[in-house]
Amino acid sequence: MIPLIGQMLGGLALLLVGGRLLVSASVDTARRLSVSELVVGLTLVAWGTSAPELALNLVSALKGRGELALGNVVGANICNMALVLGVCALLRPLAVEVRLIRVETLLNAAILVFMSIIGLTAGFARWEMGLMLGIFGGYSVWTIMSALQTPQIHPTASMTEGEKKEASAMSKLDDDPTVPAGLPPMGWVMIFACFGGGLALLSWGGSLASDSASAMAIRLGVPAAVVGVTIVSIGTTLPEMVTGVMAVLKGQSDLAMGNAIGSCLFNAGAIFGLTGLIAPPAVNGAMVVPLVYMGLLAIALVPISRTHGHTVARGEGAALLASYVVFLIISAFQAGGATAP
Repeated sequence: MIPLIGQMLGGLALLLVGGRLLVSASVDTARRLSVSELVVGLTLVAWGTSAPELALNLVSALKGRGELALGNVVGANICNMALVLGVCALLRPLAVEVRLIRVETLLNAAILVFMSIIGLTAGFARWEMGLMLGIFGGYSVWTIMSALQTPQIHPTASMTEGEKKEASAMSKLDDDPTVPAGLPPMGWVMIFACFGGGLALLSWGGSLASDSASAMAIRLGVPAAVVGVTIVSIGTTLPEMVTGVMAVLKGQSDLAMGNAIGSCLFNAGAIFGLTGLIAPPAVNGAMVVPLVYMGLLAIALVPISRTHGHTVARGEGAALLASYVVFLIISAFQAGGATAP
């Protein structure tokens, strides 16, 4: 057990270092391009932290194991919405930009509810996977192009409250308390190096921590099915978790929100859309509860983002975490029943 504990501690250390590098590179990318941290979180950070899942699921699909990709995507989305956002909101209430309220939370709900409905009814067909991939591609192009074409704006007295909030989100990078006054952003070479190094450390650290935790749980007599439902699903979301926590601790709540929602969109639109085109998955009874829970979480985030002055409050974060614990308990009972003689 001692080597496994050491492996887990080493993995957690790599996650912390990788998360710090990725957040720093993301903030400086936003400063360089004069775009909001939210846009960087929705795109570069979300795609980067989900890159290991993309590689894993592509291999599974090429081997004809589409069901593995479905389980991984659904589990990762649940962790992003309930676990990651819940933990981040408990640390500090998460301010939700008007952009997220108007676009991403609604798009996330539409895609994930659509995915849940077709999974629970007719099953997944290639044209539906192609539709999800196309919607994500169009959304991504629009997000990047509009961000690059929109100049950085500072709040003025003539603006509405909503416009002031959006302008403040664009300009607050100049007043970021975590950046020393007058210090220019890193050069592009250093930014790319931090991005690459951060993603590599997150991937390596997440793998070490997840593998060691799974091995310890099995040695302690925890059923393998329960390990898969809990530790493995949480382990694949550790990069998003650490990146979100590091961003919140540095006061970059937009980056944390964008990372979680952007990862859900990337998982469902890009990863599942692409792997589903290769190997459309069949849905068994074990996926009913996860699919329903994922859809309900996506719907719940729509009103959550609009209440408490457009913030995810600590109470809402606690509620998200509590619902995740209930989901784990139900899944554990289901796994135990499925393996019982």
